[in-house]
Amino acid sequence: MPSATKTAARLPKKGASPASVLYLYAISRIPKESAPSVAAEGIDGHARVEAVRCQGYLCWLSRVFKTEFADELNERMQDLEWLATAGLRHQRVVAELSRHLATLPARFGTVFRNEESLAQHVKERKRALQAAFERVADADEWGIKVFAVAAPQPTAIAKDLTGSDYLKRKARLLRPTAGKKLDADVQEFIAALTKLAVASSPGGKASAGQPGLVWHGSLLIRRRDRKKLESALNKYAARWKAARRIDCSGPWPPYSFVGEHVQ
Repeated sequence: MPSATKTAARLPKKGASPASVLYLYAISRIPKESAPSVAAEGIDGHARVEAVRCQGYLCWLSRVFKTEFADELNERMQDLEWLATAGLRHQRVVAELSRHLATLPARFGTVFRNEESLAQHVKERKRALQAAFERVADADEWGIKVFAVAAPQPTAIAKDLTGSDYLKRKARLLRPTAGKKLDADVQEFIAALTKLAVASSPGGKASAGQPGLVWHGSLLIRRRDRKKLESALNKYAARWKAARRIDCSGPWPPYSFVGEHVQ
């Protein structure tokens, strides 16, 4: 968390009105009943999260300092402490909204100059937004990873094995398997999950370097099909036993399935 001194330094001077921008968390449809209030703190730790009607939708946003979230955003994102704190705040707001409404999350750091520019942005993407809402309705994102479990290696080191040889052998054992041709069993697993999903997305490069990673991706699963997903995961976990390990995370807001229209 930013120190109290740093936080105070960003507060406006008494009587001053610093320029502000609109920080967008997500877009949702207008509910039949009253819109939920958001308890999670805003992206800067001060501004409240509010819903603004925009082109037939609700845009969930905070009014924040232009200096921090527009002019200096790239520099701020190099500060890992600031980025971790702000990123967690963003995710908490989106997660809270997703528990109440079908929500299209915005990418972290999405800002608009004013309500007019936000309205124009939404207007230009109304058709894409409608399609996206139909896709994510009553669905959650799940992250799936398959790891190869390395066979136990003898602890004894051969007498003729040099330190360099030992390190090279260890590196080969830890080298990720992602990128290699998937065997038929893993392809069958992927096909079974894809059949259950509304949509699927391959995993990004950020996770590809994990030791033993065979395959990873994201799935958009209807909530009514969650037990089918769990059944499929249990089936393959039992089949593979010690040969492969399946990691599953979720449910998450549908970050991977909103398209570029919210960005």
